[in-house]
Amino acid sequence: MIRKFPTPTFKYNFLFLIIFLLSSSLYSNEPLPISSFIQVIKTFKTDKAIFSSPIATFNDNVIVGSHDKCIYFFSKTGNLLKKYKTDGWVHASPTILSDSSIAIGSYDGNIYFFTEQGNLKTKIKLGCGSVFTSFIELPNKTLVFGSNKKGIVFFNRKDSTHRIFPLRKWVHGTPNLINKNKLVIGSNDKHLYIFDLNEKFLSKIKTKGWIMHSAPTSLNEGNFAVGSYDKSLYICNINGKTIASFKTKGRIHSSPLKLKNSKIVFGSFDRFVYFLKPDGSLFKKFKTSKKVVSSPVCLADGTVVIGSYDKFLYFFSPQGVLLGKYKTKGRIFSTPVVLSDNTIVVCTANGYIEFLKVNLKLATIN
Repeated sequence: MIRKFPTPTFKYNFLFLIIFLLSSSLYSNEPLPISSFIQVIKTFKTDKAIFSSPIATFNDNVIVGSHDKCIYFFSKTGNLLKKYKTDGWVHASPTILSDSSIAIGSYDGNIYFFTEQGNLKTKIKLGCGSVFTSFIELPNKTLVFGSNKKGIVFFNRKDSTHRIFPLRKWVHGTPNLINKNKLVIGSNDKHLYIFDLNEKFLSKIKTKGWIMHSAPTSLNEGNFAVGSYDKSLYICNINGKTIASFKTKGRIHSSPLKLKNSKIVFGSFDRFVYFLKPDGSLFKKFKTSKKVVSSPVCLADGTVVIGSYDKFLYFFSPQGVLLGKYKTKGRIFSTPVVLSDNTIVVCTANGYIEFLKVNLKLATIN
């Protein structure tokens, strides 16, 4: 006799679907579709590639530069407020200064100062070459940045004077303050340079490759992490010692991000997104389809967002679990910015600027 089983009810079908989706997200390499969580607010096209990373002001205005030689100012809803034409590519990312003005450099050698609405306050040409990266502002109002004139530039905004700390190669690293009292910047001469807040040189750390854009990122106990084109992420201390290094199979352009659980996240040209433990050992990694040049950022709930040259934004939990991915309009070189309402602004290498609203909470902070 053939035994017949009862037909499953809607209740059990629905339960099976939930279990299947959860198990797929936890154990499969395929993420849940995230398009339903994303609302495209606005899309804007510039005339050339965008390598500049957008920033957000205190009022959530967005500023970004383009290789079409323009600097763009948007409202938080993606409406163009103003654009300003320079005489060179704008590869550098903008910086918000202590007086709320916006500073940004250009390949034309000028430093431009704007209000957050896009009104030009002044521009200054120091004769220090093209400006590649964002600035760091010291407490004494000095702006620090690298130059293709083979040196680290210290520009005093108070009296418009400047000096150059000379090096033998270009300085293409992004400067940053570590532990709020030390300035660290990487160079193409394969060294990291450490200064105090009075601009006094303290020490240098040797790597095996260029430091290109990757900004030193503060960790615990005054340590910092930075990526190198020698394919390694370095963990160093402010006394000039290398504590640990983690080797990937590709160059590291990405600036590392420290999460609230103290894990370190970054991308590599080897196509992987890496999650490291605080000691620099591997915790988890995820392979994308193309190189990862962009740096990670966090949503308000701790969700990690990072872009890839495969045109996708990837969403991860703080524990490195892939939550989903969203296809943008082009390869992602620069780092997205997250506004106060969880709007993500992402720029692509074919000139698009996309304002994307994340509607649902994707992860919890662990």
